[in-house]
Amino acid sequence: MTQPLRLTILCENTVGRPIAAVGEHGFACLIESGRDMYLFDTGQGLGLVRNARALKKDLTRVSKVILSHGHYDHTGGLPDLLTLTGPIEVIAHPGIFAERYWSGLGPRRYIGIPHRRPYLQSLGCRFRFETDFSALAPGIWITGEVPRRHPLEKGDANMVSVDAQGRETTDALMDDLSLVIDSPRGLILVLGCAHAGLINILHHVREKTGRDRFHAVVGGTHLMAADDAQFEDTVRALEEFGVEKIAAGHCTGLARAAQLHARLKERFVFAAVGTQMEVNGPS
Repeated sequence: MTQPLRLTILCENTVGRPIAAVGEHGFACLIESGRDMYLFDTGQGLGLVRNARALKKDLTRVSKVILSHGHYDHTGGLPDLLTLTGPIEVIAHPGIFAERYWSGLGPRRYIGIPHRRPYLQSLGCRFRFETDFSALAPGIWITGEVPRRHPLEKGDANMVSVDAQGRETTDALMDDLSLVIDSPRGLILVLGCAHAGLINILHHVREKTGRDRFHAVVGGTHLMAADDAQFEDTVRALEEFGVEKIAAGHCTGLARAAQLHARLKERFVFAAVGTQMEVNGPS
């Protein structure tokens, strides 16, 4: 991809500069590639439209939506987006509509997609379901399902799913996918929550693309649930893959984000609402 590229965080837990935007527990990233505009996740729906307006981003120009996985804080903004775009292609894994709950501290609560598939389709969602590594546009791919190989990336036992027969199991979140962008400075990996494990995702992308130069990793890393051993292995993987920048937020967790900043120095950015990354040519 040789055309100018800009990534803008529209939804995240915090707002990073004094603009008329709101933070929410969730994630959405706008990708502008030349004249094309894609939206990766939609947040909870509390701030997507407002924050885009504050950042002077015209969401009517979005031509595709990519959903990283089926949690409320990444999918809740779809109805608001559809009021601006009209019918639009939505790329996701077929497992996004699983019935999902959080069973950690506090009362058990539903955390799956807050809107039923027929309702979203009636608003104009044209779902395209993918399970494999596949192209969305020249130089842009989704990872599809990511093999879970690293012994320490075991997921979160507090997340459970319920099948059609009412049986409850730990949610493997096999629908978790990420976005891969070929930029002039190397690959850019955009994560929703990295439930598949950041180390697993990096290895998967290298296997599928044959590329081992990563300019940036952007988004939620789910390190808030990681123990020290997993955290250290993740930092080593970032070094192994030569990641030049990591713009982390959302489910990275404040403590782990601070540790990443301390370890990676100027290579680390807190990816709050309003954070932008521009790539206009080779380094």
